[in-house]
Amino acid sequence: MPSIQSQHRPFSRRGLTLIEIMIALTMTLIVLGAMMQAFQYASGQMQMGRATMELANRLRSAEELLRSDLSNLTVEPRPYTGTTNPNGYLEIIDGTMRDKTNAAGLNSYLGDVDDVIAMTVRSDGQFFRGRHIPDNTTSSKVIESSIAEVLWYTTFVDRNSDQLIELTESVKVHRRIMLIRPDLGPWENLTSAQVTTLMQNNDISCRIVFDQAANEFNVYANSLSDLAVRRNRFCHQWYNYDDSNPSIDINWPNFFDRSLVSTFKPVEGNDIVLTDVASFDVRVYSPDVSLSLDAAIPLAPADPGFPATATQISAGDFVDLVWRLPVIPDPAGNLPDEALRVDFRSSRFNLAPQVWRNAYPLAEAFYDTWTPVYESDGFDQDNDTVIDEGTNGLDNGGPLAPDDDSERETRPPYPYPIRGVKVDLRLIEKTTNQVYQSSVVHSYVPE
Repeated sequence: MPSIQSQHRPFSRRGLTLIEIMIALTMTLIVLGAMMQAFQYASGQMQMGRATMELANRLRSAEELLRSDLSNLTVEPRPYTGTTNPNGYLEIIDGTMRDKTNAAGLNSYLGDVDDVIAMTVRSDGQFFRGRHIPDNTTSSKVIESSIAEVLWYTTFVDRNSDQLIELTESVKVHRRIMLIRPDLGPWENLTSAQVTTLMQNNDISCRIVFDQAANEFNVYANSLSDLAVRRNRFCHQWYNYDDSNPSIDINWPNFFDRSLVSTFKPVEGNDIVLTDVASFDVRVYSPDVSLSLDAAIPLAPADPGFPATATQISAGDFVDLVWRLPVIPDPAGNLPDEALRVDFRSSRFNLAPQVWRNAYPLAEAFYDTWTPVYESDGFDQDNDTVIDEGTNGLDNGGPLAPDDDSERETRPPYPYPIRGVKVDLRLIEKTTNQVYQSSVVHSYVPE
């Protein structure tokens, strides 16, 4: 009987095992995860790049406007204390904040945003244009002028009323232009509400005069010479007096009033230049600043960590107006030249300059081109019952001849020319938290 040989078919696999499938899925997920992370990273980098470009583009137009204003002042940035009244003014107001710390005193890119720079500017070609509503009516027209009063300042809304600037609270930079047209006006016998409407609806540089007897306001358009006097400038405290002694201005030295900025703001808000601002820091150049050398890295007064306990090197830099507070005077009681003085010789500051500065180390500081008008205007600025003693031809107690410098009723807060101005503009893009900073620097040193 023939033997039957068994036939064996070769083993054939028709699919993958469960372990192989799990391995393949795991590898696929790993690859997909890596690709997703790569795409996410690339997308984030593209988004940050776009944000940086947008911030740079937004800053560029503001830089050009500010650079043009600083280049076309109608006055030299120096104190006018002689006999010539300047045609306009330059005023820098350094607020209490400092750029290396925020309002809470912490190192932060949310820095100095309370500075103000105000000036009279001449156009460099195209005339300034603004709105004028004659007689406070509803019909408006466009007016032009080759000269204007220009203010750069910031505002922000403190939503949680904690007196701190936070990422959720947008800071805005404004550029308010008021045309200098002394041929317009006057506007007389106005109420307080009518004055507010007038200042909101008209782009005209005006001075406000309060008539206490009639309880009315009179408003007049300024000339360049008028604006040399502080009380005539936009958002400065106007002349106010006591009926018993009208030669004393209660509001002297007529500070810049930040409450008036929000009161007199334009209805449309068309003066906004930048939003989401992290810093608007105005500084002046001082040739006597001593930089601090820490680990071979020079630190300026605006840098965190200054002054470092290291070698002090002498070099000039741009500084805040009161960067050296508290100031230690020399044995004669004199302040260093680079310490910008807040001494208006008025009853508002009846302490010696160094005492006032040490008592209020975070007070605002001012630079002002000033005017000699204060010495012959019929007002008793220093409240000593003698009017205009610096120009009356008499010896009213000065150590030298009649009408010497010590008899002056006023003096500028900083009696030196400005060599240069630097304005740091810092923006933040809140979606990506990108921060972009640029600086506008202008030199006033004659070439």
